[in-house]
Amino acid sequence: MQVFQSTANRRLPIGRRFPYSLPLLMELKVFTLSSKGPVRPKNEDYAGFWEPEEVDERHTRGSIAIIADGVGGHGRGDIASRLAVETAIRKFQECSPDMAAKAILREIFFAANMSLYDSHQNDRHATRMATTMNVCIFKGRDVHVGHVGDSRLYLVRQEEIKKLTADHSMTGLQIKLRLMTEMEARASHLRSMLTRSVGVEPIIRFDYKRVVAMQHDRFLQCTDGLYCFMNDGEIAEGVDRLNLDEICPYLVNLAERRGTDDNLTAQLIHVDRVTPLKKEKPLSILTAAGKVVEVTDQNELVPGQVVDDRYRIDTKVSRSGMATIYRAFDTKENHSVAMKIPHMQYESDVGFFSRFEREADIGRILDHPNILKFYEPDPKQSRPYIVMEFLEGRTLAQVMNEVKPFPIDDALQITARIADALSHMHAKGVVHRDLKPQNIMICKDGSLRIMDFGIARATDMRRLTFVGFTPAMGTPDYMAPEQVKGKRGDARTDIYSLGAMLYEMVTGALPFEAENPFMVMNARVTGDPKAPRDVNPKVPPEVEELILHAMERDPRKRYQSAKDMKEQLEDLSLVQLTGRSRHLRVPRVWSARWHSSRLVILSALTPIVIFGLMFLLTRCHHVHHH
Repeated sequence: MQVFQSTANRRLPIGRRFPYSLPLLMELKVFTLSSKGPVRPKNEDYAGFWEPEEVDERHTRGSIAIIADGVGGHGRGDIASRLAVETAIRKFQECSPDMAAKAILREIFFAANMSLYDSHQNDRHATRMATTMNVCIFKGRDVHVGHVGDSRLYLVRQEEIKKLTADHSMTGLQIKLRLMTEMEARASHLRSMLTRSVGVEPIIRFDYKRVVAMQHDRFLQCTDGLYCFMNDGEIAEGVDRLNLDEICPYLVNLAERRGTDDNLTAQLIHVDRVTPLKKEKPLSILTAAGKVVEVTDQNELVPGQVVDDRYRIDTKVSRSGMATIYRAFDTKENHSVAMKIPHMQYESDVGFFSRFEREADIGRILDHPNILKFYEPDPKQSRPYIVMEFLEGRTLAQVMNEVKPFPIDDALQITARIADALSHMHAKGVVHRDLKPQNIMICKDGSLRIMDFGIARATDMRRLTFVGFTPAMGTPDYMAPEQVKGKRGDARTDIYSLGAMLYEMVTGALPFEAENPFMVMNARVTGDPKAPRDVNPKVPPEVEELILHAMERDPRKRYQSAKDMKEQLEDLSLVQLTGRSRHLRVPRVWSARWHSSRLVILSALTPIVIFGLMFLLTRCHHVHHH
């Protein structure tokens, strides 16, 4: 990771990640990653970010972030996307900062559109160029958005995700007319057919939106090769929970693992700080009473600061949209700890505080060497926080990305340790519900820990309600079928997820792979995974049997306890070969072909129906007069 100070002529290179720091009213950090993907021969996406070098000009002009997805069907998509982005940045630099942001966006889209359109007009032998384009101008406390095409802009705020742009595509039109759901649109072959793009016609029409930014907001610009292969809940989880420099690689890698067939680009803009536009004059009555309190957005703890006369802050480890994790030193117990401290503005949020409290309560009732240890906080706790053991290492997901497949003995040993930890959790009445490689830490000393109890459930605790496929429902690649159906699940849900993880460790592939996460979820409900030995012949028959036993669609046919599974993981001679691989059911293919053709059929039938009604009305009128 390289850090640069901003310069007036710097562009953001595709495929590398550069954080920018912008002082004054809105301080931003920007990270970009682009990939041609596993199928396409070249990358036709392009992204850019620019800000003025001079402080005064940054104040008056603002900064700009752009993402474009060249239309490959026209042959020069890579040239189109880059030309559009560079033209847009140049026009932004040329426009007077006194102009309204919407007027600047109008100039930007007109200039980019004409640069592509004129290129074709000046050379009739050249193929036409076109691209999508999403432009964000950050100025003052506002984000001004201009949009054409099907690239998207998301806002992640307080663990919630909101799509700020509409897709200018055939599927976007069908969703608007309620002829197709978002889930069907992502799988439709019509999703690449644009109804609006830059460069096709001499006149351009763009969507405009203004958003007031808040501190810690995260804006994600992305192309369809990325968002079509994950649901909004997965995007929100990655953007909200990961470190800033980890977000774009995580999303790109996830889409590539899902088998994306397009280029994919993610550009993250993090609002690090929004300072007040002016300092408000204190009320005279408060001044007289001596109760004036300086209000600031800066609630960050700094190295050396001591919390509750006990925890000395060493460094900030990571920051999500809702909380920050610090490495601290417990001066009472004389050892390093990790402290998870929610942002001040969320401490009064009842829903968040309940989940935060529940995570702490669950953590403290668990005591196992393979489970992240939670410590009792200081009795004189001055604000909400969780104190945990400090771990150094890498997640199992990171290791699995580098080693495919795992040696069988290593995979069994890791799975057995996790099963042992699950057995302890289940005995305490706790179900994790989101077991996945990203939540397993492989420590430097060779030990491992299960982490993140944010959506775990304890049977004797107050029930919280979650709606829809969100991070609270688990991760599609490892979700049990009952979770897909909307059920909360029990201990056997964790066993299914553990079986799915073991499947990936020994084969190097996910149990279910499809065009998008909704098709993945449908596959695990309607069928079984491919036999592990068909993917990797080196997998022993006993290991295959064990995996398929854990991944039975019917919870009643799975291992009924993690303890039973652990015993067989440690001694394969206990596994009885029943030939489960011979009785696997191929998942039913979920198709959106009929749904995607409904608009065409209705479009053809509408004039016929209208003509028929007019004919009948005319006949009735004629009969009435006779």
